[in-house]
Amino acid sequence: MKSFLLWRVAIVEKNRPYVAMLFIQFVYAGMALLSKAAISKEMSPYVFVVYRQAFASVALSPFAFFDSKQSAPLSCNLLCKLLCKLFLVSLVGLTASSNLYYVSINYTTATFAAAATNTVPAITFIMAVLIRMESISVKRVHGLAKILGSVLSLAGAITFALVKGPHLGFMKCYPEN
Repeated sequence: MKSFLLWRVAIVEKNRPYVAMLFIQFVYAGMALLSKAAISKEMSPYVFVVYRQAFASVALSPFAFFDSKQSAPLSCNLLCKLLCKLFLVSLVGLTASSNLYYVSINYTTATFAAAATNTVPAITFIMAVLIRMESISVKRVHGLAKILGSVLSLAGAITFALVKGPHLGFMKCYPEN
């Protein structure tokens, strides 16, 4: 019996990253549905972003507090610089992208928004390659995996947009009756 329990613990430990990845995907899907429902009920996307940021701050503050007690204290000058950088990154990156996302979800479905969100890693990878922060080696397996993952992600989003999206008028070959 004891060996069976140890075996189960070993399997759980081995598969922890996959379980965490699935959990995060469920959270993303739930957030897309919740945001679409809230914005459909005439909630302002800007107010929704403020509530989301406030909830995230409250939820993550205990982790930051207890983690900072274990690390070495920062000097005041370094702390001020770090806080300024964090503020600018969160303002430009997270807040701006969240506002754009929630304004755009007003015009589309939650499924379409979730599918479009899946292109973010591919676009980030392409931008990192363009500014030479990431290197690609097509002779190695991990280089091919990066390229294949990006192509599949973008192809899936484009296919979804063309199949579920609006009809494109410039592609008509014949006049409608």
